[in-house]
This record gives sequence, structure tokens and C-alpha cells, in this order.
Amino acid sequence: MKKEYIILAVAIVALGLYLVLRNTDRTHYEIPEIITPAAEQVMKIDIIGPSGRLVLKRSAEGWVSDPMGYPIDKGKVDGMLEILSGLDIVSLVSEAESYVQYDLGNDKRVFVEASSIEKSLLKLDIGKTASTQRHTYVKLADDTNVYQVSGNIRRTFDVEIWGIRDKKVMTLDRNTITGLTIEANGETLSLTKISKPVEQTAEGQPRPPITAWIKADNTEADGAVIDGMLNRLTNLQADGFPGDDQQVDMSESTFTLTIHGTQDETLKIFGLSGEKMFLASSAQYEFPFMLADWKLNQIRKTPSEVMGLAEDKE
Repeated sequence: MKKEYIILAVAIVALGLYLVLRNTDRTHYEIPEIITPAAEQVMKIDIIGPSGRLVLKRSAEGWVSDPMGYPIDKGKVDGMLEILSGLDIVSLVSEAESYVQYDLGNDKRVFVEASSIEKSLLKLDIGKTASTQRHTYVKLADDTNVYQVSGNIRRTFDVEIWGIRDKKVMTLDRNTITGLTIEANGETLSLTKISKPVEQTAEGQPRPPITAWIKADNTEADGAVIDGMLNRLTNLQADGFPGDDQQVDMSESTFTLTIHGTQDETLKIFGLSGEKMFLASSAQYEFPFMLADWKLNQIRKTPSEVMGLAEDKE
């Protein structure tokens, strides 16, 4: 009986050693070592997917699309760089060289290549997200296997240019504004910002001055209307952009607002471009963009409205 126990113990130890060594070998074989690029090394990101091709390049001013030069949202690119620099392969999924079920076929995959100025740093195909929504199927360059990486990374790279363009087209520092000029309906109105003193409190305490907007003849404009305009313009976001092949007519604006200060800033509104969208331009943004009509209703005020001479719009 003692001999049988010894044989059984030896068999268990041998089986344990086999499983440990076998798993170690498989892990070493299944999980390739990849050299991920540091975010600051990446100067170009090339993306080819079902939505088409996007090429993003780092410039002195930030990231832009190539060849059009559209400014790209910094947060979107930072998300891409974070994934590429921290890519974490967690498991081997398939060695069968069958890719369709993982959306890694040519028609559904998202190919991503990160490059420095001198060379390619990382290439991979991105497939669909696993059913857990916590991993994504990928295939590395020069490797026929399918792996899982941590996170739902496909949604970061499967994008169109509209989804990653920088939509910030105007920002304002209200403290530096000294005046406004409005041109609309054949009228021009110029206003100067002043600090207007107010009466003391009943207890004789001084009150801080208030801002007022006046014409050259000292006629005062409706401050609430101007505040509404400037509030919307303080961090103005585009609602859309014309297509690359879309013909746009920017020969004559229907509304022009010039904001005077340390540096003059100009917003121009043109004709209707799509359903309830108007073509616009900003001195702070190189390319034409579109604004929704509800947003324009807060900005596009005529001289009569600003001076409180027009009836309120429904």
C-alpha cells in the first residue's frame, strides 16, 4: 500500500510539473512581445477602415489631417496615442488564420499604423469588440494569429473626419473686449464698452460699476442682448463642416460681427447650407464651418435689436 502511495505522489508531481512547464511554454509562445511607441514619438497616424482613410500628422500647432490640414481635436488624438503606447495583449484567440468572425477581414477591419518621422513604429488590424465589451480582437503585422487586447479600442479608431475635427471655432476673453461692430440688413452699428458708475447703496456703500455699451452719441444699447451674444461666442463650437467636394459661396455675408479688443475677431454668417444649418467663417478658424439656426438666433442680432428698437422675435 505504501508503494502505491509513493507511485501516486510521483505521478501527481510529474503531472504538476508538466502542466506548469506546458503553460509557461504556451504563454511565451502565444503572447508576443511588442514594442509600443511612446506618445511623443508618434508623428503620424494612418487609419484605413470601412469609413475610408484618415491620415493625421503632428504639426507645430497641433494635429492636423493630411492633405487638407483640418485641425484635429486634441482629446481625440490623445486617446489614440494612449492606446497605441499602452497596447496590452492579454490572450491568444485563434491560430486558424480565419478572420471574418472577428471583423478582421479586409472589408471590416480598421488598419492603424503609427509612425515617427523616420520609420513605422507599430501596425495592427483592429476587429470587433468582444462580447464582454472589455476586450477587442486584433491582428499584428507579420503575425497571422488573432489576439485580444484590453479595452474597447475600435471605437477610438473607427471614425470619420467629422468625428475628430476640432469644432472649436471661436473663443473670447470678455475682459479684453473694448467694443463691437455689427453689420446686418444694410445697417452698421458700432458700440464702445464702458464702465458705468451706479448709485451707492441706501447705507451709503459704493457699488461696483456695471458694463454698458454705447454709440458715438452716447445712446445706450440693450446690455442683455449683447451679453447673450457674447455668452454664445465665448466658446463657439461648429455644428458641421462642408464636404471636401462641396461648393460653398462665401462671396457675401448676411451678418458680420467684429469684436474689438487686444485683437479684433470677426464672425461672418453666409447663406443656408443644409437643413437649418448656415455657412459661417471665423477669424480664428482657417476653414468654413456650419452653425445651427437655433445657435444663430442667439448671435445674429440686427442693430435695431441690439438697440432695443425691434420687437422680440417669436
